Amino acid sequence: AIKVFVKSGSSPSRDGIDYEGYARGNALRDALRGGNRQKQSQQQSFGENGSRYFDPRQFPPLPSESSERYDGEGPRRFRGLGDDEWVADAGSKSNGPKVDYTKHKYSYPELMFEPPNDGSYPPLVDMSKIFEFWGQDDLDSPPEIIPEVLQHFDYQNPHEVAAAEKYRDLELPFKVYNVPEVKAAGIKWTDEYVADNFNDAGDDDTPRSYGNAQQSVDSFFAFYYPERWDVDLLGPSPSLDIDWTYDKWAQHAVYADEVSLSPNEKHYYWQSGVTREERLKKRKHWTFVSRDLPSFSSPEPTFFGFNPPAQKGIQCRFGERGVTAATHYDGGRNMIAMMTGAKRYILSPPNACKKLGIVSSRHHPSFRHSMLNFGRVTLLDKKD
Repeated sequence: AIKVFVKSGSSPSRDGIDYEGYARGNALRDALRGGNRQKQSQQQSFGENGSRYFDPRQFPPLPSESSERYDGEGPRRFRGLGDDEWVADAGSKSNGPKVDYTKHKYSYPELMFEPPNDGSYPPLVDMSKIFEFWGQDDLDSPPEIIPEVLQHFDYQNPHEVAAAEKYRDLELPFKVYNVPEVKAAGIKWTDEYVADNFNDAGDDDTPRSYGNAQQSVDSFFAFYYPERWDVDLLGPSPSLDIDWTYDKWAQHAVYADEVSLSPNEKHYYWQSGVTREERLKKRKHWTFVSRDLPSFSSPEPTFFGFNPPAQKGIQCRFGERGVTAATHYDGGRNMIAMMTGAKRYILSPPNACKKLGIVSSRHHPSFRHSMLNFGRVTLLDKKD
């Protein structure tokens, strides 16, 4: 469960910091930890599963309150060692997840080759109703048929691609399928192939790729800028960078499927990126992501990379069962490709940012992101 310290009124502040509110939050946090007021190391703080505690300054101000500048300082990275207790129970082979969402039943809307101009697309539904229909953490018991609401276009059909371009140019969300290079990468990107590229052990001259694993106390991964996160003021950072190889991360991902890892247990997330400058280099200097996905890395315009000068690079996310990324607003226009597996996206319109707890202060450690786990939204009206 998430416990949020919300201010219900104004408190005396000095230098832009509400010390009284912080003291209350700190005292409550200490009490919840069993009265131990001694500072715990980052590793110890993440050694226990189940709960995380937030200070009010990790959220944007309430509508009735003025915005406060936050100028915290922290180390460049928050390091951890990871948890190896699971290794003894991890098998070398996997039976896969209990539910294979790539083979599940879905319903799709009728094709609309012309985007509606009356504001009816995409259809909007209250977030609470979305999670009442299918809970965020109900991974093993989804609805028999999952309804899709976005337009789906066949990439091999020129007429549908032309329609997709209209949606793209109007900045309306949609999906395309049957993309050859994505399908090919989905076959090629085995754990062994990806690990070889991160370990610099490939069979060709492809440059080594770099990535890192992150650990969260539960399935929720909240974004933050480490250099702005003040531990003395805000408490433990939302996640830790750990010294795992891709091989070890992949082994835990298999283990997570095998045991149906609970959302309240520690989760791990592998992240990597391709710089915006890589596409301007000769192809022999491209890493495997750029080589295998030329439509995303090409210096020339493509359906996916339609404005190369504005491209900010390619972000690769390898998530295990249940990993939930915090609600956020990206500055650029994203194109997302799923190589393997499945991921659930919940999209909100830009005018909903103020209602989602998204931090708008550029100096805040969680700028453009929310610390709220909306998978708990169905609990708000419950008295127990």
